[in-house]
Amino acid sequence: MTVTLGFDVEEFDFPLERGRSIDLQTQLAVSSAGLEALLQMLDRLDLRVTFYTTANFAAHCPETIRRMVAAGHEIASHDYYHAQSAQSDPGGSKRYLEALTGTRIVGYRAPRLAAASSAVLAAVGYRYNSSINPTWIPGRYNNLRVSRTVTKEAGLMIYPTSVSYPFRIPLFWLSLHVMPLPVYKMLCRSALRHDGHLNLYFHPWEFFDRLGDPAFGIPRYLTQCSGRRLQGKLEQLLIWLKNRGCRFVTTREYLGIDDE
Repeated sequence: MTVTLGFDVEEFDFPLERGRSIDLQTQLAVSSAGLEALLQMLDRLDLRVTFYTTANFAAHCPETIRRMVAAGHEIASHDYYHAQSAQSDPGGSKRYLEALTGTRIVGYRAPRLAAASSAVLAAVGYRYNSSINPTWIPGRYNNLRVSRTVTKEAGLMIYPTSVSYPFRIPLFWLSLHVMPLPVYKMLCRSALRHDGHLNLYFHPWEFFDRLGDPAFGIPRYLTQCSGRRLQGKLEQLLIWLKNRGCRFVTTREYLGIDDE
C-alpha cells in the first residue's frame, strides 16, 4: 500500500474568490507560515512528499523551495500563477522551476484542478498530470466516469487524486476539514483496499493559525478545523497510515519516472 502526499504551494488568493481584498505579500506570508509548520511535521515523521508549486510563489520564496529539494521532496508545477485571472503557462513554470531547483520538473497540477491539455503538457516536457479528481463537485467538474487509477493520454501519465470506494467520495483537502477523523480513515481504507494507493493533497494556507481572521472571509466549515488543529489531525492520519504499513513516496517515484 502506497501513499503519495501532495501539497499545492500557491499564493493564498482564496479571499479574492470571495470578493475580499488581500495583497500579494499577505498571500505569500499566510502560505509560508503554513508551509513552515508542514515542513517541520514532515521532518518529524521522516516523510518525503510532492510539492506542486506555482512559479510565482517560488520566485518570491526561492530559499524555501531549495530547502524542500535538499530535504528530498519532489518539486512539481502548479502553473505559473494561481489567480483565476492569470493565463496558464505550464511551460514557463516548468522552465523557471528547473532553473531554480536544478532538477527536472516532470509533474503538473492545474490550479483548482482545471482541465489541462495532455498534448500541451507533454509537448513542453511534463511526464505526468495530477489534475483530475475522479468525482463530482457541483459547480466545478463532473469526473464520475473518469478512471480512478493511472492512465495514459498523448504520452502523458494521468494520476487522479483519490476517492473512496465504491462511492466516489472525494478525499481531497476539504474532506479532512469537515469529516470526523474516523470517517476519513474509513474512506481512506476503502480506497487503499480497492486501488492499492492513496493520492492525497492539501494546501499550506489551510494550516495557518489565523485562517479565521474575518478579513479573509473564509467559511466557518473550513476555519473551525484549521491551523494547529488541522495540523494535529493530519499528523494523526499520517501516523495511522504509517502504522498500517503504508509506504510514502513522491509521485514521480510511485509512477516510476526516476527509473526511466
